[in-house]
Amino acid sequence: MSLQCEDDPKLFDFNNTSTKELLGMLTRFQRFYEPVHGLICVIICFFGILTNLIHVIVLTRPQMRVTAVNCLMTAVAICDMGTMASYLLYIYNFVLRKSRNDCENHFTFFWMAFLLVHMFMSICLHTTSLWLAVAMAFMRRMTLRVASLNSNWQRSQYAKRFAIVIFICVFVCSLPTLFVHEVIQMPYMWHPTGKCANAFPSNTSETIFTITIKKSALDHKCQKFKYNLWATGMLFKVIPCVLLMVLSCSLMMKLRDADRKRQQLLVSNSDNKRITSDRTTAMLLTILVVFIATEFPQGILALLNAVYTTDVHHYIYLTLGDVLDLLSLVNSSVNFVLYCLISSRYRHTFCQVILPVCLTSRLMPVKSQLTTQFYGNSECGVRVRAQNELPTGQTIVKKSSCRSCPDYSRLDAATGHCTLSVAPQNYEQSFCRRVEK
Repeated sequence: MSLQCEDDPKLFDFNNTSTKELLGMLTRFQRFYEPVHGLICVIICFFGILTNLIHVIVLTRPQMRVTAVNCLMTAVAICDMGTMASYLLYIYNFVLRKSRNDCENHFTFFWMAFLLVHMFMSICLHTTSLWLAVAMAFMRRMTLRVASLNSNWQRSQYAKRFAIVIFICVFVCSLPTLFVHEVIQMPYMWHPTGKCANAFPSNTSETIFTITIKKSALDHKCQKFKYNLWATGMLFKVIPCVLLMVLSCSLMMKLRDADRKRQQLLVSNSDNKRITSDRTTAMLLTILVVFIATEFPQGILALLNAVYTTDVHHYIYLTLGDVLDLLSLVNSSVNFVLYCLISSRYRHTFCQVILPVCLTSRLMPVKSQLTTQFYGNSECGVRVRAQNELPTGQTIVKKSSCRSCPDYSRLDAATGHCTLSVAPQNYEQSFCRRVEK
């Protein structure tokens, strides 16, 4: 797809020796990387689809889906699976089949229509994932600001509404990208050549199609096309990346403040009890850093493309386009790995749901060393802890009437139970108890 805008400002000075060396280096890198790009992307796509499927299965378990962050991460995993499945089909036809089989026309109307839909859906789904990351950071920051276990910002219902609204908005904003492109018929035909000529009747030919930018979008110095580049660059890359950086800095400051207070409590705790750190925020920060590292460079290029459209398209996107696609695929496939590395609760649920029982018993502590969780109607999760992490007790049980998880209120000396009152009235049916075996 060629692109030429009249009177477009120049990004590169081709009389400069350094510029020529830089562009030559990019071209050599593109020639070196292009043969292995398809194989690398296929491996990442298969790995990403499998791990995101496991991610969805684990995060939709009853004990995991009650939190807003996990609900949004489920939506991110679904979007990432769609992105990688579409890219896998693209790689299959336009890279793998094309390199191994020259006896077929790979530019039929069907495959060009698929390429147009693939381009639109990839932008839509990947941008939805990016804005969902912004929503996760915002909801986590509001949760820490409220500092309540029953905060509405923790509820999965709010997260589901956020996810639906974000997808609808991104879908609508992505439509101009679909409308400025079109599938057209090329003026020449496809003919079998070389060894393939013997496998077809003489004078065999097929129509070749391609995707191009509509002439109306290129009129008046590519005015409409540039407007679309500005809008998508700002809304889909720059603004969410800036918001992610601001929210990440705010979360990091809050995390450091919480860690400082935790250290003070550890010093003042005479019983030497274990006080756990905020791993949810730390895990979310790691995920946000990956988003920023992979998306922010693309946001800068998107803005440059809106200004220096011709030069950026010909000398950057055509040489580094495969690398940009690779960054997006890596971003879509690492969340499962990050969850497994950081969240012990996620690892425990993963072993229970996915791994065989015999293998789970070897990887996880024995039953007597773990707390048992019953969530009921609660919107807040309870972290699985080993026996030596608990000041007393081994099992947490919860009656069906309990609807929250407040701090322990009093110790029943007669029974040895730590009783939790969750209602203003001191009724027995409104108690949550932590019972010693």
